[in-house]
Amino acid sequence: MIAGNYLEQKSHPEEDGFFAFGGISREVVGTAMLSRMFVDASYLESGRRGEFILPSRWRTVCATCVVLLLWFICPSSRLWSQEAAPRLSPSQAYRAALAPFNQARGESDDLTEADTLALKLGMRDAARSCEVLSADQQSFAKDAAEVLALGKICLFGQQFEQARVALVEYLARPEPAEREAALSLLARAFLGLGEPGSALSQVLSLFRDYPYDAQIHLTSEKVIGASQGLDAELNQQTAEICDKQEAFLLPLLASGKFLPGKDGDVSASTLYADALRCATLERDADGSPANDTWVKLREIVRLPVWQNTAELLPMEEALAQAEMVGRPTPLRVLHGHPLKGSAAKVAPALPLAHGRVFLVPFTVWSPGAAAQIRNVALSAHEPAVYAVTSWTANAGGEDTASPQMVAALGKWRLSLPAHVLLLIVPDAELRAFHVGQYPAGIVFRDGYLTFNAPLVDAGAVRVMVHSVLTGAAKP
Repeated sequence: MIAGNYLEQKSHPEEDGFFAFGGISREVVGTAMLSRMFVDASYLESGRRGEFILPSRWRTVCATCVVLLLWFICPSSRLWSQEAAPRLSPSQAYRAALAPFNQARGESDDLTEADTLALKLGMRDAARSCEVLSADQQSFAKDAAEVLALGKICLFGQQFEQARVALVEYLARPEPAEREAALSLLARAFLGLGEPGSALSQVLSLFRDYPYDAQIHLTSEKVIGASQGLDAELNQQTAEICDKQEAFLLPLLASGKFLPGKDGDVSASTLYADALRCATLERDADGSPANDTWVKLREIVRLPVWQNTAELLPMEEALAQAEMVGRPTPLRVLHGHPLKGSAAKVAPALPLAHGRVFLVPFTVWSPGAAAQIRNVALSAHEPAVYAVTSWTANAGGEDTASPQMVAALGKWRLSLPAHVLLLIVPDAELRAFHVGQYPAGIVFRDGYLTFNAPLVDAGAVRVMVHSVLTGAAKP
C-alpha cells in the first residue's frame, strides 16, 4: 500500500519506466499547483544507474524549508533581484517564483526516508514479479499489451536484461500500438545494461519514425548524458543525435514555444540549455566557435517573443555561462571561507589565474549536488576540489548567514570526501560566473576557463574532468 500510494503521487512513473535508469530529470512544470508543493516537494530519479542513495532526514527537511523560505519570505532571488528583474505579467512572475522549487523537484537524490522506503518496496516487488512472469509467459504471450507491461515492470525493477527481451519481443510484433514508448523504454534498458551504443540506435529510430515530442527529447537527453565522453565512436554518435535534436529545437525556440508532454512539459529554458549543451560539445570537438548554431542561439534570446517572460533570464544566463569557456577568468582570486567549526585550512583568497582549479557551485536545495560533487572528486584526481556556495544562492535576500543555514551546510558537508573543501564565497563573486542551475562545474587552467556548465549527469562530469587536459575552443 505504501508503494502504491507513492507511485500514484509521482505522476505514474511506471508508465514510462521513469525510475528504471538513473539520471537527472529535465522535466520542468512551470504551473505546478501550490498544494503539490507541500505534498510532493521531492521528486525522484536516482543519481546513478542501479543504485539508490539513502538521504538522511536533515537533508530533506532542510531542502523543504529552504524552498518554502524562497517562496514565502524572499521576494528576490539571486537571479531575479528587484534591481535587475524586468516587469513580468502575473503568470510569468508566478513561473519565475516557482523556478527554484521546480529545479529542486527535478534533482536526483531528493527523497524523504518514507519515499525511499516506498520506492524500494515497489522496486523489490517489481523485480520479483518480473522474474516470475518472465519465466512463464503462456498466460499472456499472445497479448501484446501485456508483453509491453512486462517490459515496463522489469525496467522498474531494474531487471534490465528481462526488460530488453520483453521489449524486443513486443517491437517484433506486427504494427505494435505503442511502438514509440517501447523504443524509449528499450533505450533505457540498454543504458541499464551499460550499452549506450545500442541505446543511441533506438533514439535514432525515434527521430526517424516519429514527430519530435517531450518523450523523445527526454530519452535523447538521457542517452546523450550516458554516452558523451566515453570514447570517440560514442562521441560521434552523440554528435549525430545533437544535430537531429538541434534541427527541431532551434526552430521551436525561435517560434516562442516549448515541448508539451503527457507526463510533464519541457520548458523553453530547459530546451535552450539542452541546445547549448550540444552546441558546446560541437564547439569543443571541432574548435570552431563561430558556427551557425551559436549564431542562432544568440539570436533567440533577442527575439521579442521571449522579452518580459520568466524564461528569458535563465536562457541569457545559460548563454553567458557557456560563452565564458575559453576566455580568461573574470576573477583572479575567489574570496571564501570555510564554515565555522571546519577543520579545513583554506587561504582566504583562492588563486584562479595559475594552475588547475576545480569548483563545483551548489545549493542545499539541490540535494543531487552531493552525489555529483563526489563523482567529480573521484574522477578529477586533484589534490582539492572546492564546493562553493553563497548565502544568497541558498536562501535569497541578503548575503548573510543564518543559524539554520549554517547548521544545514554543516551536516551536508559530512557527506563529502575529505579532499572536497566547502567554501562560502561572496554572492557577487559567484554571480560573475553566471551559474543559473546547480550543481555546476567550473574548471580553470592557467587563468582560462575550460569548462563552465551545469553538472546534469555523468556525461557532464566526464567532459568537465577531460576539459582540463584538452582545453576548450574560444567562443
